[in-house]
Amino acid sequence: MVFSIVRASNPICEPLCPEWIAADGQITGNSTKALKAILKKVGKRNLPLLIHSNGGDVDQAMAMGKIIRKRKMTVEVARTDYLNCGPRDRGCKAELPNGIRHGYANTIGAYCYSACSLMMAGGVRRIAGPVSSVGVHQITTQRYEYRNKYKTWSERQKNGKIVKKRKLISRKKVKTTATTKLSKAERKELEAYLTGMGVQAALIDLMMTTRPEDILFLNVDELQAFGVATEIRHYEYLVGYRDCERQTPPDHCTVRP
Repeated sequence: MVFSIVRASNPICEPLCPEWIAADGQITGNSTKALKAILKKVGKRNLPLLIHSNGGDVDQAMAMGKIIRKRKMTVEVARTDYLNCGPRDRGCKAELPNGIRHGYANTIGAYCYSACSLMMAGGVRRIAGPVSSVGVHQITTQRYEYRNKYKTWSERQKNGKIVKKRKLISRKKVKTTATTKLSKAERKELEAYLTGMGVQAALIDLMMTTRPEDILFLNVDELQAFGVATEIRHYEYLVGYRDCERQTPPDHCTVRP
């Protein structure tokens, strides 16, 4: 997953334009680290988070959800399109200082699937709509079996006592198994996470009805009934270029010369 700070590209809003954090792509083992890095760059500002992801690592998704909740962030399912080039484009330089890019948000074709819904759950406000999509399916757990080789020896301590010691020399993966069955501990952890975020734990049973290679799309009624979304909006609600014209502009409206 790639994170970037984005400023609305429409010049009509200047010099006071909305800014947001764009989160795009698969959730992997380093996604939490990347989120922490972008939040450090953001500082004390509470920018909304726009998510566009097909899911990925469940543990990382929940770890990011906890960070999002701690920061009291607002999340919307929306993709970010860049005015010139994006963070994935080779040799692409940001137009503004501190790596801030010009772009615009679009809910059409935006999606938050699988583990992404767990990351989304961290938002204090969670916004989705009929033209974006949120979907869930069974969680696949990978289990690995290793063959370890150790070196063992004995050492005599100063007090004369003999202590046996062991050092890992090599480790070889010999077997990989995948299962969609949740252990009691895994289900308990997932239930605690969801209920703590204000999402119905019954969502887990819905997830378990759909194979990992498929997606169960949640309609707007289901999004609200299960608490996955706290608000349903029909367009890019958070970062429209006219939003900063309000009598009291949102906190993510930023003045830049």
